[in-house]
Amino acid sequence: MEQQRTEVISPGVNRPATPSFSIVIPTFNRASVIGTTIESCLEQTYGDFEVLVVDDGSTDTTENVVKSINDSRVVFLKRANGGPAAARNTGIAAARGRYIAFLDSDDVFLPEKLAACHECIERHDADLYYGPMLVDRGVGRLWVRPDSGMEADEDVFDYLFLRRGVFLVNTIVVRREIAVKNPFNESLWYGDNDQFAVDIWLGGGKLEFIAAPLSVYADGNDQERLSQSPVFQQDLTIHDRFFEWIESLRPKMSERAYLAFRARFHSRITARSAPFAAMGELLNAYRAEALSGRECLRQSIQTFLPGFYRYSANLVARTRGMRQQGVENVRQ
Repeated sequence: MEQQRTEVISPGVNRPATPSFSIVIPTFNRASVIGTTIESCLEQTYGDFEVLVVDDGSTDTTENVVKSINDSRVVFLKRANGGPAAARNTGIAAARGRYIAFLDSDDVFLPEKLAACHECIERHDADLYYGPMLVDRGVGRLWVRPDSGMEADEDVFDYLFLRRGVFLVNTIVVRREIAVKNPFNESLWYGDNDQFAVDIWLGGGKLEFIAAPLSVYADGNDQERLSQSPVFQQDLTIHDRFFEWIESLRPKMSERAYLAFRARFHSRITARSAPFAAMGELLNAYRAEALSGRECLRQSIQTFLPGFYRYSANLVARTRGMRQQGVENVRQ
């Protein structure tokens, strides 16, 4: 699983031996934003951490930007390109912290991120912690997603597909030994965040929801983002492995949860090539009461008119979202 890598530590200063947190940041050709992402980590109010930046075969100046940051807590790892899951696994293998926090290379932590996580860890004994994020859609206001976590004794697939929950990778904090035993699936270039949490849950791990949004997710009109591939990209086969993984877990989920998955995820990817099949998936979910009438209508728009759906979602965020006051400086 491990690719050969080079580790570069700030000159003349030793890296923390056993910090409370290791922040793992996979990156690929993000020289223009990686500096801001790292700075958001270095500005944490809780200081016992290290930052592991895993360069997944970048061809731009990402390496130079990271090496220019003279801080003993920043560690640079370089590997051959293998995708975000493989890069995160490289970071996990190199981490020294008791807990690992993940952050994408174009997003940021709020200054109190690690302090709040530390406080939650002290109060709740769990294997994986997760929560909501502030979503920056580039419209001047922020949207919080998701609005709630799993309920007590709730099935993880019901949470993901019936209630539209999500385990956003920038919110995940996990015990290092749990992450080592349950790595990210490197065949997945999409959905590996949900796979990581689901596998831990299936293995009996305890998941704890931290209600406060502690990071900012950049969700502008970026054609390179996998989450927006139904809007911009023509080749959607990159999602195939994710669908194969879900199909392998079908016996473990309820029929309603499975039908909701097909309607919410699979229909969006198949709508261009097989529109009638996609419509059938939506109708099947509605008939099984996996989607309400209102949800089915909204999902139909997202499936068949993704550009219009995004425009409408941006309009809602612009009119009903949170003001950015207090978080603007994090991105500057």
